[in-house]
Amino acid sequence: MLTKMQAYSSWLSAPELDLDDAGREETDLIQIRGITGLDPVKATVNTSPFGSVDGAAYTGSDVGTRNIVLTLHPNPNWDTWSFESLRRLLYAYFMPKLQTRLVFYSDDMPPVEIYGYVEDTNVNQFSQDLEIQVSIICPDPYFTAVDPTVITGQSDRDNTTPDMIDYNGSVATGINVEVTRVSDPAPTSIGIQIGDPSLSYFNVAAGVDSSKYFLMSSLSGNKYVQNVALSGGTITNLLAKVQTGSQWPILQPGPNEFSVITDQGGQDYQLTYYEKYGGL
Repeated sequence: MLTKMQAYSSWLSAPELDLDDAGREETDLIQIRGITGLDPVKATVNTSPFGSVDGAAYTGSDVGTRNIVLTLHPNPNWDTWSFESLRRLLYAYFMPKLQTRLVFYSDDMPPVEIYGYVEDTNVNQFSQDLEIQVSIICPDPYFTAVDPTVITGQSDRDNTTPDMIDYNGSVATGINVEVTRVSDPAPTSIGIQIGDPSLSYFNVAAGVDSSKYFLMSSLSGNKYVQNVALSGGTITNLLAKVQTGSQWPILQPGPNEFSVITDQGGQDYQLTYYEKYGGL
């Protein structure tokens, strides 16, 4: 279950308000009375009707934006904080159009974060039980682990000894892979393999040596394949050298067999990914 939420403002001058971990919710200066929009976002399933038979053809699906709504209750201590000062503090974090970062802590999963833009901040100032409702639109609907998972290993020749990656997220995610030289000769091809190579593979006509290393990212919206010079950091784009039929490697929820396959020499790899969750 959720145990804590932290909010971060994009304003550098936003004041900080730390709550006492040993305190009670009813006495927190800012009490969270409710959060909606943490469930998996509804998908839009696209179909195209057949001309003369029953049913329809599936043409794809997508998940839209996430709308998180916070219900907050100021609890002034009347010493340093009043209703008005707490309300204005919340404006520094939840002013409409402002980007905000929310971090959620739970007792059964790692801390996760999500970024969004404040759509509306609604204050009922004339109520005895003052509440503030904040609506946040998150263009990326998925919750992402705050800390990356980093795994290191060595290249393989024939994919006979793949490493087992236990991916705990609930949404498939892209990966970052860095390959560096250990021993010569330099390889002429580098493959990043997840699962059965007869179903999908990713191979690049590229190498690594004492002057350069290899980088690959399969993150949605930020895919690339590069050689990077160790001296000066010059980047060489290798997208044109990706083998025809290759598919970008993606980690699926659960166990994944992972290998970096090269044709000669010895190489080390570093795999980095962030767990993604469709809901909390």
